[in-house]
Amino acid sequence: MVIQLDGLGTVRLTPRPAVPARFSGGQDAQGPYTLGQLNIKVWLDQSPDHCYSTLKWTLDVPVGTTVQEAAAAVSTLVTWHEGLRTRYLGGDPPVQRVAGSGELPIEVWSVDEGQAGPVDPALLAHELLARLASGIAPDAPLPLRVAVAVRGELVRAAVMVFSHLAVDFQAVTVLGREFTALLRDPRRPAAGIHQPLAQAAAESDPRARRRQEAAIRHWERHLRLIPQCLYARPRTGPSAGGGIGQLSSPAGAAALRHIASRTRTSRPTIVFAALCAVLARRTGYSECRFPILSGNRFEPRLEQYVGTLAQSVLVRLDTGGATFDELVRRAFATLLSASRNGAWDATVAARLHERVAAERGLHLRFEPLFNNLVVDSPAAGPPPEPVESLAGAASRTRVVWQPAPPMPALVRFDLWQVDGLLRISGWSADTGRMDQAEGESLLRAVERLLLAVAGGDLDAAAVGPATGLDPIAREPGWGLVDSCWIELDEVRRLLDDALGSGVARAFPEPDTGLVAYVSAAEAPASPEEIHARCLAALPGRLTAMTPQRYVICDGTPHDPSDLASWQRLPVLAEGSGRTVI
Repeated sequence: MVIQLDGLGTVRLTPRPAVPARFSGGQDAQGPYTLGQLNIKVWLDQSPDHCYSTLKWTLDVPVGTTVQEAAAAVSTLVTWHEGLRTRYLGGDPPVQRVAGSGELPIEVWSVDEGQAGPVDPALLAHELLARLASGIAPDAPLPLRVAVAVRGELVRAAVMVFSHLAVDFQAVTVLGREFTALLRDPRRPAAGIHQPLAQAAAESDPRARRRQEAAIRHWERHLRLIPQCLYARPRTGPSAGGGIGQLSSPAGAAALRHIASRTRTSRPTIVFAALCAVLARRTGYSECRFPILSGNRFEPRLEQYVGTLAQSVLVRLDTGGATFDELVRRAFATLLSASRNGAWDATVAARLHERVAAERGLHLRFEPLFNNLVVDSPAAGPPPEPVESLAGAASRTRVVWQPAPPMPALVRFDLWQVDGLLRISGWSADTGRMDQAEGESLLRAVERLLLAVAGGDLDAAAVGPATGLDPIAREPGWGLVDSCWIELDEVRRLLDDALGSGVARAFPEPDTGLVAYVSAAEAPASPEEIHARCLAALPGRLTAMTPQRYVICDGTPHDPSDLASWQRLPVLAEGSGRTVI
C-alpha cells in the first residue's frame, strides 16, 4: 500500500548490520531493452531528477514476521523476477544484463528501545523511506533497495524502493501482494512468469513492429493538434515552486458506484470523463487533447508481469454537445482507442516530437495529465449511501495541500483509490499559475460533478455549470492560435530574449497566425536563423509560441506596436523559417 504522510514527527532508528537476501535465478543473460524500459530511459535522460525516477512502496507485514523471514521472501521475489536482478546499461542500443545469482543487502534499522510504547508502522515506513531517498542509479548492480524497522527480531515496518526502469506502479502492486503472500506461505509456488527479456523478444516480432509503427502515426496525428499547454491560465503571481492537493471523498466514492451501475462503465473511466468536463469548462477548449498513461497490461501474461510497461498515449475527447452519460461512453471509446497505440519506440517518438514541435513552433511537454493507478473491480461491501444523502456526506471531504517535488508539467492528476474513498491528487509545477485555491477548486469540481450525476444523467447544457466553475477569464492580448491559448506579451518577451529588445514584434493576422516583423539591422539575415533562435528561447514559456511567419524589414518604425508602421517598411526577406526542418 502507498502511504503519503506529512508532519507525522520523527522516530529514533539505529542502524544494524544488513541481512543478505541471496538469490539464484539461473544463468546470467542479457538483451535489448523492452519498449517500456526504453521509454523510461528516454524520459529519465530528459528529467533525471523527476520525483518518479524511483518508485517507493510500503509493504504489508503480518504480525510476528522475523527479519530472516522477510529476507527469505525478498530472496524468493528476486529469484522469481529477473527484472529485480537486472543492471540497466547504456550503449546504442542500450542493454539490460540479468544476474543469475547474487545477494541483496536488506537494510535493518532498530527502533530505539528508549522510545516507550507502540510506534505507528506508517510513521516507521515514512522514516525508512526517508533513509532510502538517495535513489538508484540506472546502472546500479541491482535496481531495488529494501529496508526494515525492527524491535528485537520482529519486523515492525518494511519498504522497497525501485528504479523505474525495473517496475511501474502496477508491477509494484504485484510485488507487494506477493511479498505478503510469501510471508504467510513460504512454500507458495511461482505462477507462470513472463520475464522482461522474453517481452523484448516478443516486441521484435514483425506484427508487433507494425503495431508500433501505427502507434507512431497515431502520435503524429495528435501532435499536430495538441495544445502546448492545456491549462493556459493567466499568471496570478510569481511561482513559489510546485504544489499538490489530494482530495479524499467518501461521497465521491459512493457517487461513482451509482454512476457505474447506471452506465456499466469502470469507475476510473467515469473519473476521467468528469475531469475532462471540468477542464473543458475551465479552459474553454471544447475538446481535450493530452497525454495519459496506458498500463499496457491487456494480455493475460502481462497482468502479473513485473517490469515497466506503462507508456504515454495521446487522447482526444470531444466534450461538446454530450450528456454526462454520453461523455462517459465517449471516454471509454477514447481510452480503448488510445490503448491500441500504447507501445512504441521512444527514440523514434522523441525525434518525431522534436520535428513536429519545431514545425509548429511550440515546446511540447509529454508528462501525463491523467494517471490512473486504480485497477477497478466490481465494488464489494455494503451498498453505497443513498443518492439523497450524498450532499451531506460531502461534508466529510478533505483536501490536503503540500509542496510538490520538482516536475515539468503545469498540471497533472493521479487517481489513487475508488473503493470506499475517492482519492485523487492534483499537481502543479507552477503555483503562480495554479495556486492552492485553483488546484483545490478543480478537485472539488470533479467531486461536485460526480455528486450531481449520481442520481441520473445531466443534459449537455447542464454539465458545465454542474462543475461550479466559470471559464478562465482572459483579458485582451490573449488569442487562440494553432490550438493554443497564447499571450501576445509573452510572445513579445520571447522575441526580445531571442533577438534583442525591440528588434521584432508579432501580430496575429487572419489565415496566417502570428507574423513577426523584424528589423534587419539587428537581426539574423534569414527567417531560418530567426526561427532557430526563437525555438532555443522557447522552453519554459507555457503561453508563448514562435511566429508562423517572419518578415524582415529594412528599418524599425517609430512605434513598434503599430502593425501598419511595420507594413510600410521595405521587405528584405520573409518566410516561415521552417525550410531546414
